[in-house]
Amino acid sequence: MIFLLANVVFGRSLVDMKTIAYIPNSSRSAGRELRLSLGHPLHQLPHEQFIRAWSAVAYLFPGLHSDGFEDADSGWPPILKRFAAEAWRRADAGELADGELYCSDAQWCGLYDRMHTHEPDEMERRLALAADYGELLSV
Repeated sequence: MIFLLANVVFGRSLVDMKTIAYIPNSSRSAGRELRLSLGHPLHQLPHEQFIRAWSAVAYLFPGLHSDGFEDADSGWPPILKRFAAEAWRRADAGELADGELYCSDAQWCGLYDRMHTHEPDEMERRLALAADYGELLSV
C-alpha cells in the first residue's frame, strides 16, 4: 500500500524516497560540512552532501527553524538563509523528505553536545543517534 501511494502521488518508488540522516559528532565536524558546501551552488550539491550541510546547520544553530526563514525576525543569518531556501526548494520538488527538512535529531544532538551534565537516558539517546546516523563519537 505504501509503495502504491508513493508511486501514485509522487511518481517515485520507495527506493527513490530513501531518507538520509546525518548527525555531526562535534561542532568542528559540523563546521567542516558547512565549509565544504559554502563554496558551491547549493542546487548542484548531491543529495547526501546537501543533507550533511543542512544537518550541520541544524546542529550548530538549533534555535533556527526552517519554517519562516524568510521573515525579518526569523533569526537566520543571511549566509545561512540560502541553505533553508534550498531545503524548501528540494522539499517542494519532492526531493527532500520531512525528516530531512526538519533535522530534529541533529538539533537535539547539537544542544546535547553543549550541555555539561547528561542524564543516563540522554546519553543513551545520543549514543544511539551517533551509531545510527553519525560519525564515530568519543565519550
